[in-house]
Amino acid sequence: MDAKEFAAAVSAGEVPALEFKRAGSKNIGREICAFANAAGGRILIAVEDDGRICGVDGHNRLKSDIQTIAHGAEPPISVTVESVGDALCVTVAEQESKPYSFGGEYFVRDGANSRKMSREEVRAAFQRSDLLPLDEAPCAGFSLEDDLEESVWLQFKERAGIPANMEPRTALRNLKLLTEDGQMTQAGTWLLARDIRDFHRRAHVTCVLFRGTRKVTIIDRKDFHSDIYAMIDATVDWIESKLNTAYIIREVRREE
Repeated sequence: MDAKEFAAAVSAGEVPALEFKRAGSKNIGREICAFANAAGGRILIAVEDDGRICGVDGHNRLKSDIQTIAHGAEPPISVTVESVGDALCVTVAEQESKPYSFGGEYFVRDGANSRKMSREEVRAAFQRSDLLPLDEAPCAGFSLEDDLEESVWLQFKERAGIPANMEPRTALRNLKLLTEDGQMTQAGTWLLARDIRDFHRRAHVTCVLFRGTRKVTIIDRKDFHSDIYAMIDATVDWIESKLNTAYIIREVRREE
């Protein structure tokens, strides 16, 4: 940025892609993060809110500090820091690995200000970048009213130690198995679906017993496709029922 561009930017005032800072690098990590999560922008250091240039000392030290702050974001943010007369210009180009966090929190530009992103905004940003873990993603096909069966819920409630008088929606929100808008997550679907194939056609466990070791002749086969807890229990029970177990009694202990 040359002096002419700098003067034009200052005269235009703070806008969504431009932030004025009076001095130093205080809170600049928040601003850099917010621009990185938007379409980029510039931070002019040594400029008052009303556009007056107040100047700042130690440009080289500040440049190094700002680069260190930007690299401390997660993931690191690429910035350019340059001197323009007595001021500094920090340019945050549009980034590719959104969303970015700084100090464990996510920020975004909201008009001419930066603010902390809500949990749902962070989730949506991860979804747009295909970085949201599958278990946290919503399962649009699961309806609490139509698909949550009482027997499945009661078994889950007992396993999870949920108080008897707690409403399902409250318990599921506490366990982060519902999204902010009340949709069941994929994790919740796997835990509470009567038949997981209703939501993931190929999601099931198949157990096969072969004769001998060549895996040619099938003696028995069984598919399991309920909620994931029940699938695990049923699978283990089926495998144990097919094992030849010898019970050897020695003194008061038994070896299997």
